Amino acid sequence: MMFICKVIAYYTCCIFVATYISLLEMKLIARIQRRMGPSNCGVCGIFQPIADAVKLFFKVGSFVGHTKTSIAGICLLFAVTLCQLTLIPTGFGIFPERSNTLLIILSQSLIVFSEVLLGISSSSKYGIIGGNRAYIQNLGGHLLLMLMMIIVMLTSNSTCIADFMTMPKDAMFWIKYTPFAVIFFITILITGNRTPFDFTEAESELVGGAYVEYGGILFAMIYLADYLNLIFISALFSTLFLGKIFYTPVYLIEILIKTMLVICFIVLVRAILPRYTQQKMISISWKLIIMCCAILLCCIK
Repeated sequence: MMFICKVIAYYTCCIFVATYISLLEMKLIARIQRRMGPSNCGVCGIFQPIADAVKLFFKVGSFVGHTKTSIAGICLLFAVTLCQLTLIPTGFGIFPERSNTLLIILSQSLIVFSEVLLGISSSSKYGIIGGNRAYIQNLGGHLLLMLMMIIVMLTSNSTCIADFMTMPKDAMFWIKYTPFAVIFFITILITGNRTPFDFTEAESELVGGAYVEYGGILFAMIYLADYLNLIFISALFSTLFLGKIFYTPVYLIEILIKTMLVICFIVLVRAILPRYTQQKMISISWKLIIMCCAILLCCIK
């Protein structure tokens, strides 16, 4: 019973943090672009995520016009993004601390599959285009993530990300792995569908992309899944590369601080960079990053 309560508390905290990361993102972008941002619901808009959630969850007609396939795709997307947070070592004492890198590859692949499923299940041409873009982004980004995980496994001689995380982060480590960290950061931007590689949604072009026809509670689940995935990719990057920067008694506090710093940097990238074209993303993925990874493998080994 205690284990079930801890699991529920952990997932509830993750969802709560994801809702307020959306407020943090809006506030940071508004500050950078000299806008007000959310400010009406509570002090400095502190209750804006709650107001949005109440509006979406009680909206009538959320399931009208949607097939079982599209609803199953949303449930799969939300479940995978929520469950993959258990793959990050947090010291919380509930889930295994030695997660397999192959599970990370599997979870990210399922997210892309669900996004494609949402797009092709739509009756709107914008949704279908968004689903096709998600498929192309899979070829450009998720295969790179697989390559990144293979490099992590070869470096640590293990399939567990905790072994790479516990490697000594000395000066020689940063000389070798700083280029790899930069490449890995670009890869998580592509796999996380974040600017400048947010082709699946592409709000300024496709009016929501693969998610254009979903509203109410269905859109709330997609919205939460997006930010849960943002938490995951940020925590993955901070776990692998930032090391023991902050010496805190509880490792969970440390990983939260580092994850929030990475999230703020991703938001900063969104605020200052325009969206690239798909051709440029494919060029960066298959020409630049793969060539750099080959050079790094030769240097590391």
